[in-house]
Amino acid sequence: MDDNTREVGVKVSMRDIYAEVQRQGRLLEKIANSLPDSETKIEDHEVRIRKLEMRMWQAIGGFGFLAAIVSPLIAVMTR
Repeated sequence: MDDNTREVGVKVSMRDIYAEVQRQGRLLEKIANSLPDSETKIEDHEVRIRKLEMRMWQAIGGFGFLAAIVSPLIAVMTR
């Protein structure tokens, strides 16, 4: 048999597969434990969105008020 055509094989046993699956499970558990609590993160996100919405409505109201006051002032000043 020629050296260039010889096939090389690897033997993987069920024990090797089981050990790797167990190792991956432990890694996944460590990663999951290091992540912040998703419920807390979702609630925090909702609170920030509500605050942003309130600020937007305050800004819209303020600009509306300014528009209501500035418009008559300009009319009086141009007479």
